[in-house]
Amino acid sequence: MLRILFLSGLYSTPRAPRAGVGNAQILHAMRQYAAIKVVAPVPCCVPPTLSSGSARELAHLPVLDFDDDGSVLHHPRRLHIPGLHSLQAGLYAASVALPLRRIVGQFRPDVLLSAWAYPDGTAAVVLGKWLGLPSVVRAMGSDINDFAQKPRRRPQIRWAMRNADRVIAVSAALGAEIEKLGVARERIAVIPSGVDLRAFHPVDRAMARRELDLPEGPLVVVPSRLSREKGIHYFLDAFPRLGPTALAVLVGDGQEEDSLRAQAARLGITAQVRFAGFQPEARMKLYYSAADVTCLPSTEEGWPSVLVESLACGCPVVASNVGGVPEIIALTGDGATVPPRDPGALATALAASLARVWDRDATAAKMREHTLQRTAWCYCETCAALVDRAPGAAPDFEAFEAGP
Repeated sequence: MLRILFLSGLYSTPRAPRAGVGNAQILHAMRQYAAIKVVAPVPCCVPPTLSSGSARELAHLPVLDFDDDGSVLHHPRRLHIPGLHSLQAGLYAASVALPLRRIVGQFRPDVLLSAWAYPDGTAAVVLGKWLGLPSVVRAMGSDINDFAQKPRRRPQIRWAMRNADRVIAVSAALGAEIEKLGVARERIAVIPSGVDLRAFHPVDRAMARRELDLPEGPLVVVPSRLSREKGIHYFLDAFPRLGPTALAVLVGDGQEEDSLRAQAARLGITAQVRFAGFQPEARMKLYYSAADVTCLPSTEEGWPSVLVESLACGCPVVASNVGGVPEIIALTGDGATVPPRDPGALATALAASLARVWDRDATAAKMREHTLQRTAWCYCETCAALVDRAPGAAPDFEAFEAGP
């Protein structure tokens, strides 16, 4: 069986559920087709930019831990000097080189897979060459759209993307940006992330609102980390135009929370905006099912999984026209895109969505072919193409697509 060593700090675990949820979902699904070993390094100096919840989680992670399925997780410490962004990849590679070599000697992987182009992916390509392993890097969005535009990081990311054996882009739009770094098109695999239909599916809306203690009336859910690039401040500027009976629920936490609360107070909408905080995956289908529309007003994105999750639960979406967002809405056609940083256009699109009667069952049905299992299989095939070993038996996708 194909053996894959995954190296990235963006990986959610039972003790640190906020970090890299999408990566963990894909890796869990990949275990059906390949043997997986996860190495998720932890910064030995927790950066102050992390939210307090994330910082506490990372600070208390043991070197050896266990995943949800009982498999062993490795958390070697990596040297991190806050503010010295251009040195992160080098420090990362130097810090984890020896523990990673021991793990490689025990596990004997065929491929080194990483996620997030910088510092994780860049360090992984360096370490792959040192260990004699082919490397695959999953680019996710801001790592290319933002980090790769920084003068001191761009040369490192460009080198890593050109020297990785394969680069996985989560959307066609992101793949085009990677090509601009000089990566040959045939070395880029565009693999959009599907959705786990067993976790995300419609539930009764009245029941979902009762469970979440939400009233009747127009409801917009914003499932997002509360950070600047997610554009929540533009959403709050747009929200008063939806009227006094509308309610917004912000599902997520982050460093912008205090600023957003203050903005809501200035706008006089404190009573209409609820901060639900970080929520575990098992509860998210309740929020999507309770909502009339899901909104993601980001200024940059790769392939935001919250949108495919919302559609799988039958909830239409309104989101900024950035990254892979138009590709996601095209999967069902049930939603709208607006220019980023435009509260007026956002308010107009939200009002139109709230006024429309949607066939939510039809929306959910359209998502049944866009499964997480298909994504996992494509990742394994991409890795297997670099070595002589093949992944496990092809899955019965129809069984997964049938839904719960």
